[in-house]
Amino acid sequence: MRCKWEVTFQISPGVSEPETIEDYTFFLDEQNRTCVTVQFTTESYQERHPDRSNGSEYADDTICNQHIEEIKRLLLIRMTYQEEFRPINISTLQKQWLNREEVKKTGAKVTRPYEQVFGFSISSIKTGDSLGEALNFYIQRTHLEIKNDAVLKIASWLEKYESIPEEVEKFRILWSAFNTLFTVYAHFRGKSGKNEKEKIKISIGGLITTDEARNLLHQADQKSTIDSLISFNIVSDYGDAFSENLKTDAKSPNPDYLLVLKKAVLCVYGIRNEIFHDGPRVDDIEEKATVARDLLAPVIRKCLHKMATTDMG
Repeated sequence: MRCKWEVTFQISPGVSEPETIEDYTFFLDEQNRTCVTVQFTTESYQERHPDRSNGSEYADDTICNQHIEEIKRLLLIRMTYQEEFRPINISTLQKQWLNREEVKKTGAKVTRPYEQVFGFSISSIKTGDSLGEALNFYIQRTHLEIKNDAVLKIASWLEKYESIPEEVEKFRILWSAFNTLFTVYAHFRGKSGKNEKEKIKISIGGLITTDEARNLLHQADQKSTIDSLISFNIVSDYGDAFSENLKTDAKSPNPDYLLVLKKAVLCVYGIRNEIFHDGPRVDDIEEKATVARDLLAPVIRKCLHKMATTDMG
């Protein structure tokens, strides 16, 4: 006899208003927690799903994990659309085996727990945009040559980055996201054969406007990020004077904002080389990693938003 299950997940970041997206209805419970309830069936209470993560996992747990991944996908799309990433937490609030007594009457041994109730803190995170609005922009873009899994992979790294406490490791995660982004975009533009520095410039030039570059640099100025990148005197093993090149254009009375942004990100690329190649041997590596991610994180968010929501031709 098939087993019927009902599971309620608690989700953070949540929604400010109830809404139904795809197969999921997001609602606020009496404690103002964002929740989703799903129902499904399994062939038996001892069934093992072919997609289970380990040999001892029952089918109902596997299906729960699949729903969690789908809900996470929707949240990542919304974060990409909003250009704001936060750690995602999807927890099982309650799990019930609805027809346990009926199955028991068939003579089956039902020794597994049939109901689980969990307690979690209330999430106060609210969002300004609906999941539906974000998903609508995401699925209607026409440049599907940039595959959804690449966009979501980058978004997943940005979400993970927000929960990492250590500065150098945060930067490593952030660079992984950016490396994928400029590699995918260069391929989309038919520039896969270019070196990393050229791919970075191609991506920034293709995904960020002059006005957006000016706004990003204004944000960076509030933390003295550009001055810090110049003061680090970053030079590549091949003699590229990244910091000096940035200084020349950043201090111009009439700066080309897009060019300045490209050169600032190339300074970050130089820091990346120090972190990945020299690691702990660099005395000021944590300071450099902090400055680098302060510039790079909003740049990636802006680029990813463009990749996910606009027609780039």
